[in-house]
Amino acid sequence: MLTREEIDKIDITKLKKVHLIGITSGFNSFCAEYLLQLGINVKASEINTTPGSSEMWLQRGVLYPGAKHSGDYITEDLDLVVYPNGPIPGNPECQRAEELDIPAITIAQLTGLISKNFKVIAIAGTHGKTTTSAYITWLLKNAYGYLPNFIIGDNILEINKSYNYNPESEYLVIEACEYKRQFLDRAPAPYISVITNIELDHTDYYQNQEDYNSAFSEFLNHTQKAIILDKSQLNIDLVLSKIDIKNDVDIVNTKDLENEYQDIKAPMSGSHNHENFLRACGVAKVLNMKIDLNDFPGVSSRFEYKGETVNGMKVYLDYAHNPKKVRSCLQGAKEQYPDKKILFVWQPHSYERTYHFKDEFAQSLNDADMVLIPNIYAPIREKDQFKDLINEEIFVNYLKEKNQDKEISYTKDFENTANILNDSKYNRDYVGVFASAGDLKNIFNSLNLKE
Repeated sequence: MLTREEIDKIDITKLKKVHLIGITSGFNSFCAEYLLQLGINVKASEINTTPGSSEMWLQRGVLYPGAKHSGDYITEDLDLVVYPNGPIPGNPECQRAEELDIPAITIAQLTGLISKNFKVIAIAGTHGKTTTSAYITWLLKNAYGYLPNFIIGDNILEINKSYNYNPESEYLVIEACEYKRQFLDRAPAPYISVITNIELDHTDYYQNQEDYNSAFSEFLNHTQKAIILDKSQLNIDLVLSKIDIKNDVDIVNTKDLENEYQDIKAPMSGSHNHENFLRACGVAKVLNMKIDLNDFPGVSSRFEYKGETVNGMKVYLDYAHNPKKVRSCLQGAKEQYPDKKILFVWQPHSYERTYHFKDEFAQSLNDADMVLIPNIYAPIREKDQFKDLINEEIFVNYLKEKNQDKEISYTKDFENTANILNDSKYNRDYVGVFASAGDLKNIFNSLNLKE
């Protein structure tokens, strides 16, 4: 792996051949598109292939066929190998790159190098990043008449894309994740920084709130034009107090924008989405753009309508995976359907997060009438030691103890959960809210939803 100093010296225009370990994510795809338009020979491997995500790259001769990793893909004529988040133990491509002493960086670092050629609008925070990023992307689209460059966490509906490369646009909207301080690499010098909130998360990496705050202070310290945030939120003042704000950098407090934009309705329901909307308004104000989100199509897995069950229960899918998101998701559902019972089908994300935030999760279920939990989802990056902290049965019993007025059940798997949901009593009197950052959406195959 190259050092930060060595990475800063890379001249992308002089690269001739680059290999990406992974191609279907938004960040990898965007970087591949950028390198290709420079005339660079780009090759890639990918094990997580689906017809929609990999077919284009196969047809363009970028992706090696076979959905595998192989040391044979790493050849001596490569100028650069790009890892996902770092060297992968046991990965034959990483091992071969090290054997041949080929320069290697992460996809976040490559994104950062490319981002220097754009005015970057970087959206960071514990939650609300994807929706806020999508709002800003759509504002730029409507202001200029074409899609800007963007890389966000999920697809914008209608266009069904999580990234876009457009050489005509000077802007690049980046969803800048704070996990392991990755946003420092993805957006090393944002033109505009947007902070959604700063509430401790990723406790498998961050030691405490102070450690978490320090990452955001470092991130904001490199902002060039404007910082947009809500000064009334927890930890914001602490973070701002630790940065050296340049004289020509504006700080836009979204609380000050409420009156100015009170007559414009946010395109998605819920108080949390109104907050996301105000952040987008802050960007529009800095760039002197008109607020035009009337045709905003929504974002995949952000209270996305999926259809009705055979018994008439409307079903929505949301990405809620931390306590604040769960609370906001349920509040939004209750605001939209005040006369319905909320059936919350929830797949907690990661054993580490479930354990460390079990108190907060227990307090986040106020607007749910019934809760079904089929399993806890373990992301690939989760270490085995965290799986020993808690299990589904213990967690469900804890939730029941703290919410004795609610029916909360551990359903053990997707099949059992689907059988429960197909019961005729879950009809038009209910709204089903499915929350997951994992694979819970696979349950829809057993529900026979109709539009």
